[in-house]
Amino acid sequence: MKIQDTKNNQGRPRLARGFSLFEMVIVMGIIGVILGSVIFASKSFGDSARVQTTRQDFTTLITHLDQYRNIGRNGYPTEPQGLEALIQKPGSSPIPRDWVQSLPEMPKDPWGNPYTYKFPGSKKPNEPELISNGPDGIFGNEDDLSSQD
Repeated sequence: MKIQDTKNNQGRPRLARGFSLFEMVIVMGIIGVILGSVIFASKSFGDSARVQTTRQDFTTLITHLDQYRNIGRNGYPTEPQGLEALIQKPGSSPIPRDWVQSLPEMPKDPWGNPYTYKFPGSKKPNEPELISNGPDGIFGNEDDLSSQD
């Protein structure tokens, strides 16, 4: 059996080579393009998540308004009373008999704007309507979200 000497390999060609600077720049460029496209695509997920959060807020707030109607026995808050009636006992008529604070503070939509309260609603006049101004924060645009849509 012949034992090879691993110390003296001077006659063999060198098999292990490092990457050149040019190859590394190309790989970094490819990684940058992939990362940029992932970040760009994830922006649309953020907008759809905010819309879903707004829809969930509508459901929660309508539940609180239904509770207000049932406990107070005078119906939903009027438009001037608004959502403030869930935080503070209304001072104007109709004042609910058994008022209970339902929310600790005035809710805001995911874009940081307060919700608009309408009663009667525009599509269902027997129910309250909640409106979010949407991403641009301007009331009355096509990007507004309504609880009656």
